[in-house]
Amino acid sequence: MNANLQTARPLTDEQLWRLACEGDREAFTGIVRRYQCLICSITYSGCGALGIAEDMAQETFITAWNGLKDLREPGRLRQWLCGIA
Repeated sequence: MNANLQTARPLTDEQLWRLACEGDREAFTGIVRRYQCLICSITYSGCGALGIAEDMAQETFITAWNGLKDLREPGRLRQWLCGIA
């Protein structure tokens, strides 16, 4: 096995959160990618309309971006996002 081909471990929610709080948009994109399906499912179950659910999910992530530093327990990022949704 070539030592240069080692796979990197995915960042934890807390690591992504810390980087995003420092302004790293790629880290926040990682959060969105990780939780987009979950948040869309939650919003869809609440409204039953795909287009509206997608808009609500987008608003959830906008709210999260604007309030990242308000999250007191970064290890509970998933629960926090679900609460926003």
